[in-house]
Amino acid sequence: MHRAKRAGGLGLHAGSKRVTLDDSEGRREVGQLFLGLSGTGKSTLTSHGLWLHGREHAEMLQDDVCALLPSGTVAGSEGGGLYIKTLGLDADEQPELYDAATDEGAVLENVDVDGGPTPSSASDTTSRPIEGDGTVHFDEPRYGRNARAVIRRAHLESSAEEIDLPRVDQVFFITRNPLMPPIAKLTKTQAAAAFMLGESIETSAGDPSRIGESIRVVGTNPFIVGSEGEEGNRFRDLIDDLDVDCFIINTGAVGTDDPVDVGVEETVAVLEGTARGSIEWTHDDDLGLAVPANVPGIDIDRFAVAAHVDDFEDAHESLRAERRAYLAAFTNLDGEIVDAAY
Repeated sequence: MHRAKRAGGLGLHAGSKRVTLDDSEGRREVGQLFLGLSGTGKSTLTSHGLWLHGREHAEMLQDDVCALLPSGTVAGSEGGGLYIKTLGLDADEQPELYDAATDEGAVLENVDVDGGPTPSSASDTTSRPIEGDGTVHFDEPRYGRNARAVIRRAHLESSAEEIDLPRVDQVFFITRNPLMPPIAKLTKTQAAAAFMLGESIETSAGDPSRIGESIRVVGTNPFIVGSEGEEGNRFRDLIDDLDVDCFIINTGAVGTDDPVDVGVEETVAVLEGTARGSIEWTHDDDLGLAVPANVPGIDIDRFAVAAHVDDFEDAHESLRAERRAYLAAFTNLDGEIVDAAY
């Protein structure tokens, strides 16, 4: 990350993928980046094939750490394997990750496996018979909630052979903020504000004692070296120079009163629609953002934020004021980014 910054680029805690499409614009490739804290769905979205078939397909290039360069290339860092969060890993919803994490080549950490040591005897090195058949229980936090696995790229069908994305076209910020829609399109300065806000929820991958609490981490990147304000300015300048489209996606629930869950079907629909350019956008005066008027395959009207938040106007204004105050505290951050808080 430091080397990328010295080269005029930016190191990112992000996953990268390439989507190949055959549509009205012909055969083309769309490069995507996903920024999010561990445990919020970054690996799931980066590795998801978007249910494409035939000549159309989606390939994961990187899952965790990469570098956005001034040329638009996103250089990868993970060659042979990935380090993923496993608590709650589901065979039906995340079949590729599940199969890779249960392959004999996977290395598991803090994961409950039949035949493994009990918590009280985990440090016991006494030789003893091992009972159990090696069945893995990803839904059981027997050894704490920060369960992980190192998996081999070769065991993921969606994994590309190369690790560098030649050109990035779209950047997605993953959030779980209930006052955000399933997807919104951002201006360049709004995207820089979203980068600085890094809004998410605490997971067991961070601080297990604060699971579920709202948190902010600049760039959803706990590894930044140097001025965070300058990091935001650099991000804004790069996406502006490269003309990259930026979006924020909510993978949690929309609303605080009678909330509506954003499921895998909805998330895949908005990601595919964004890649194809088939979403119709409209300006939402309540949110101050561009939101979908229509998304092929789903009823997007179900997720109107204001309809699921009592006293929405007060709640949103309070959030916006809080965001502006938070951004204003960063030295070196351009004022236009502070003013772009949505």
